Amino acid sequence: MNFKSLNKQRKYILMAAAIGFIAMFLPWIRVDYFSINGMHDRGIIIFLCFVVAGVIAYLGDQTKNLERTSWFIALICGALATIIMLWYFIDASGYGSSLFSFGFYIAALAAIGVLLAAYLFRTAGDTIKNGFDSLKNKIEQKTKNEDPGKT
Repeated sequence: MNFKSLNKQRKYILMAAAIGFIAMFLPWIRVDYFSINGMHDRGIIIFLCFVVAGVIAYLGDQTKNLERTSWFIALICGALATIIMLWYFIDASGYGSSLFSFGFYIAALAAIGVLLAAYLFRTAGDTIKNGFDSLKNKIEQKTKNEDPGKT
């Protein structure tokens, strides 16, 4: 992989996903001398979102934008990670936001980065509806190929 020849969309998704991946192991919550990283509870879903988005950005022709189905999956990963980060923040707001450490904020920015990179640098004509339809068609094709006896 030549990072200089990497497509802008893929490059930004890959960078945001890598930053988010690293942020999962940094302290998210700190109370006195005790800290917790993001690799627990709902944080594992966020971790998987970063991994999937990074792998999708890495696979395929790296000089071109993501193909419509891959773009939609990366968009879903960014949106899901962002929503869960927001959920964490709202859940903990009763305890005060001072509990959060720098790892949480880095992961939240990375999740927003994956979402924005996927959406802002999309191919002309890619819409959420088209992405959903493309993903649905691929799933239908896979299930038809795996069940040749069913019609």
